[in-house]
Amino acid sequence: MISKRARMMDSSGIRKVFDLAASLENPINLSIGQPDFDVPEDVKDEAIDWIRRGFNKYTVTQGIPELIDEVKRYYRRRFDVELDRVMITSGVSGGLTLAFLSLFDPGDEALVLDPYFVMYKHLVTLVGAVPRYVDTYPDFRLRPEALDKAVSKRAKAIIINSPANPTGAVLSRDELKLVAEFAEAPAR
Repeated sequence: MISKRARMMDSSGIRKVFDLAASLENPINLSIGQPDFDVPEDVKDEAIDWIRRGFNKYTVTQGIPELIDEVKRYYRRRFDVELDRVMITSGVSGGLTLAFLSLFDPGDEALVLDPYFVMYKHLVTLVGAVPRYVDTYPDFRLRPEALDKAVSKRAKAIIINSPANPTGAVLSRDELKLVAEFAEAPAR
C-alpha cells in the first residue's frame, strides 16, 4: 500500500502536456529547459578525458573541495559576498528537499508565489509542511497585500524563484526588497 504522504501528491498538469506533445510531429520543446542542440564536441571530449583519468566515482556528499572553492570564488568575484558554508546538491529539487527537511516541521507553512514550479508544492507537502499561495496574477508581480493575505503565524519561509518557472518573470529590486523587509518583520 502506498503511503498517505504519497497519496497527497497529485499528478502534474504538465504531464498531460508532455503526453500531448509526444503525439505531435516535430514539436518545439520549451517545457523543462532542455537545449535544442547537442553538447559541443569539445565539452564531450573534456568529459571523456576526466572519466578516463578516473573522475567517475561517487563524490563526497557535500561536493568536492575544488568545486566548493570555485563556488566561493565566484560569489566573491561576482557579488562581493564571502560564503563560509557551501553544499553542492544533485539538482535544485534535491537541494530544496534537503533544505525543507532541515527547515520545516509538520504543520509549518511555506509561502509560494503563484504560479509556481510544479515541484514546490510537492516538496513542501512531502516534508509535512503546508504550501500557502501568494497571488501574483494577472501580471506575475509581487504585491505587499498578497503577501499579507497569504501569511500566517505558521509561515516559516518564502520560496522565491526568479526568473520564475513557468512565467519567466524576474523579481525587481523593489520586489526583492519587499521580500527581505517582509521576512524580517515580526511574526504576524
